[in-house]
Amino acid sequence: MSLPEQILLLVLVTDPFGNLPLVLAALGRLDAAAYRRAVLRESLFAFGVLLLLGWGGAGLLRAFGITEPALHIGGGVILFLLSLRMIYGGPQGAFQDGYAADPLLVPIAVPAIAGPAAIATVILLRTQQQVPLGLLALGLLGAMLVTLVTFLPGRRIAQSLGPRGLNALEKLTGLLLNLVSVNMMLEGVRHFLA
Repeated sequence: MSLPEQILLLVLVTDPFGNLPLVLAALGRLDAAAYRRAVLRESLFAFGVLLLLGWGGAGLLRAFGITEPALHIGGGVILFLLSLRMIYGGPQGAFQDGYAADPLLVPIAVPAIAGPAAIATVILLRTQQQVPLGLLALGLLGAMLVTLVTFLPGRRIAQSLGPRGLNALEKLTGLLLNLVSVNMMLEGVRHFLA
């Protein structure tokens, strides 16, 4: 698999465009400088998690006896609960217990950017496609650059939409996330039954 193909695949599974409303909801209370720092930090964390799992993820899953269906179903359950909070509870409901102040690692880096689909993809790239770790790192770097280019101007997008537009976008994203989570769980069940 070529580097551009890897970058495209990784952009699709990390879904920066779909995650933008989630990021804006999670980081909405931060000033501009803190928002930029948080976006850079979370993207770096997601890069590190995915690279680490690309390096040793298959062995880690085997060591714990975790199958790919379990990865899909578990990730789907987490995203399902998060999506319900986004639809019905707004940012405070989705990011309670201090996450609204400045979430660290969860839920932006993991599971939004480095979610089950992205984790499974990097593991499959290393095991089935035999992609060297260095080439995988370059592919992840390209995907994280697309993520940054999407997230950093996110505040301007929010200002142009206004509070009602952003609220509607968040609820729409929650609905889409809900559908993605159900699809992930069904995919896990399908793999389990196959």
